[in-house]
Amino acid sequence: MPKRALRQEAAPEPSSVLRLRGGAAAMNKAQGWSVLFAATVFELVSTIYMDKAEGFSKLLPSVIACAFYAASFYGFNLSLRALETSIAYAVWSAVVMAALSVVGIVFLNESKSWLKFTGVTTIIFGTVCLSLADGQK
Repeated sequence: MPKRALRQEAAPEPSSVLRLRGGAAAMNKAQGWSVLFAATVFELVSTIYMDKAEGFSKLLPSVIACAFYAASFYGFNLSLRALETSIAYAVWSAVVMAALSVVGIVFLNESKSWLKFTGVTTIIFGTVCLSLADGQK
């Protein structure tokens, strides 16, 4: 019986999940965290400009807000090349939420209470727990 020749297969197409997670290009965890941090900064800037846009009634702040939101979502998507979605999204949203709460209280004279502080602290604690769980695969 003749031996069958081993057939080389072409590299597989990235799965739809991999495409959702930012594509097939490699990124290490440190790069993923750096990109995620940049995405959170972009989100903070966009939210500040969204407030200044006053319901999209001011053109320049509206355009800046939309541009930074787009950059934030793009950066978040890229970070998924190295980070799990559940962890990246929790960190992204918790950091933005906590930072905006502090900005609102300190710079925008928003109300402050122990209940608000406890809520923000609880969300941050939950996010830290998720991040630590990433190393326990």
